[in-house]
Amino acid sequence: MRDLLYRFLYDGTSNVSPTAVLFSMALAFVLAMILYFVYRFTFSGVAYSKKFNISLVMMSLITAMVMNIIGSSVALSLGMVGALSIVRFRTAIKDPRDTAYIFWSICIGLGVGTSNYYIVCIGTICVAIVALLLSFTLKHDDSFLIIVRGNISSVDKVRTLIFDVYRACKLRSETLMDGNIELVYQVKMKKDTDVAEYEKLSKIKGITSVNMVAKNGEILG
Repeated sequence: MRDLLYRFLYDGTSNVSPTAVLFSMALAFVLAMILYFVYRFTFSGVAYSKKFNISLVMMSLITAMVMNIIGSSVALSLGMVGALSIVRFRTAIKDPRDTAYIFWSICIGLGVGTSNYYIVCIGTICVAIVALLLSFTLKHDDSFLIIVRGNISSVDKVRTLIFDVYRACKLRSETLMDGNIELVYQVKMKKDTDVAEYEKLSKIKGITSVNMVAKNGEILG
């Protein structure tokens, strides 16, 4: 029983040739670059992070390297779990899509590192196509929330300007507070309207603050 347990733990150590390692790392890099360009093209936020995108590529390569090291060794896999449990990841993920890209990056490394080349290649191509197709619905979403705070006497001028500048307007909230008012409008841009047009609202007498929030939750001003 003892010998059987020993063979189960230690006989699965990976013996990968240098050629196989170079091929797996090169394939992981190619697939990770597909992820890199898909993320760059489909990004629809305000502040694009090139560092985060580069870290996705590195994550694929590192995961592939780890899987090549572990192979089928149970002892190495248990040791790797213990080593990774020490690390605490506290980086906040603002966009839920970033979480999907992180999983995609890890899957590339896992697939290449375990020699499941057909699965990871076909899967990467399918995910890239889906991400590109769905990104067009996000890029053409021209809905915004405008939050205006100021004196109640300026309400008529605010409403007139909003209805003149934007294609569609819908009042979402109206709050009165001791002679002051807060208006929240959902608006859609006209074809030739600049996003910065909302700044005209701040020039109205009695307005104290104006914020424009994209539908994805990012504040534009």
